[in-house]
Amino acid sequence: MKKVLITIPFMFMISMLLPNLCVLAQHDGNPEEKGKLREEVKPSEELKAKEEQKKLEEWKAWHERKKLEEWKMRQAQKRLQEWKAEQERKRLEELKQRNSWRGEKYPYGGYYPGPQEGQYGQRKIIQTEGDARRLLLNYFSPQRTTIGAIKEKDWFFEAEIKDRYNNIIDRVIIDKRTGRIRSMY
Repeated sequence: MKKVLITIPFMFMISMLLPNLCVLAQHDGNPEEKGKLREEVKPSEELKAKEEQKKLEEWKAWHERKKLEEWKMRQAQKRLQEWKAEQERKRLEELKQRNSWRGEKYPYGGYYPGPQEGQYGQRKIIQTEGDARRLLLNYFSPQRTTIGAIKEKDWFFEAEIKDRYNNIIDRVIIDKRTGRIRSMY
């Protein structure tokens, strides 16, 4: 039993040493040296280093491909957004020409950047007639119009828009919950 136990550790040590040495018995073809064996030793460290280098190069190539694909996707999304913006601009220009809109402002209900209060049409609660008048003055300020009487209803304010000769041009309603302006006609 002791012999078996002693031989197991020796076998284990030999098995650990054998993968590190690669002994090739080859005949050189020289008749004088028939008994000599040529030994080639390749340390496992060199093999491991080569494998690690190969894995590193594969990972770098994969990472570069991934970065290139992400860049292509970002460029495609950017081009799509530019194309959509161009199509929207063309559509608005066409609507302006078809409906003969004047100035840079869109008809009631459109969005445009406002001077101080964000964008027109952005949800904003209008509670008093003063708020409604201020909103109308901001919207119609570049035109030569005045704001007439403002009447409060349950869900909206009704206001008259007059030209500089005091003629009624339009009647608009301002939604109390959203601050949106639209024509009654």
